[in-house]
Amino acid sequence: MPVVRKNLSMIILQITSNYYSDLDSILVLLLIMILKSPKSRLSVVNLFADFILNKIPKEHETIIQVIDCYNFFVIKGKTTHSEILNMGEIINEFKKQLPETFNSKKLTHTIDLIEYNKELSEVDNITFTYHNTENCSYSYEQIDAFLLDDEKSYDYNFHLKTISDDTFLSVSSEFPYGYSLGQGRLSYYYGKYIMYNIPPTYYINNLTMTIGKNPEETFECDDEELKSPILDMFDFDMKWLETEIKKVDWSIELTNPLKEYDCLKVKVKDFLII
Repeated sequence: MPVVRKNLSMIILQITSNYYSDLDSILVLLLIMILKSPKSRLSVVNLFADFILNKIPKEHETIIQVIDCYNFFVIKGKTTHSEILNMGEIINEFKKQLPETFNSKKLTHTIDLIEYNKELSEVDNITFTYHNTENCSYSYEQIDAFLLDDEKSYDYNFHLKTISDDTFLSVSSEFPYGYSLGQGRLSYYYGKYIMYNIPPTYYINNLTMTIGKNPEETFECDDEELKSPILDMFDFDMKWLETEIKKVDWSIELTNPLKEYDCLKVKVKDFLII
């Protein structure tokens, strides 16, 4: 901890100066989700980012990022909404709703750097790797490890990586948490909907897709045999999904990470691959 205090200003400067370049790049990179323990620092910052996001009307474009630096939290963000949030009230409400989480993850000192009434365009497309598992955001390796020990979190990039709370000096919230639907989150969910509809007779371990609102121009996947059938079966009109996903409790993704929303597993008819 002395190292954190000594370099406090440097950490804040690095977070604030690199923040938007990070946001600009995150949605064009290959996204692989960390399977997070509900008791971890990773889950806390993601829950808090979504909690803040839900205080902003959903018709606005918003990105919120929360960084846990052990002895303080940085709340950074950008939104088209003009009304300034009362962060003190939000923090107190969040603590009351999640008392067990905060027994060991104290949220005391915060720095609020959210920018309001800013221009923020919708994201055109995202690239994400989905897996043929009970929750397609995570690989078999991640899920098997989590079922054996849910006190830890698990990353995966061809090899399983175990993450504990003391792995990093600071912990930042990650996509899609804190991101409004127009900031790539809706496209991410639509990709899950596609993945759950791939016929079981066509077996794949994982599938990387680039998904956006103009599929004829932007849709890509790393299985050429699947690309044409997906474009034939899915119109990429996400309005119905936007309506349904607004009805669910987004915190379930973190408090019960293997559970999946029913609306993402709705089946399309006559999806056959010959």
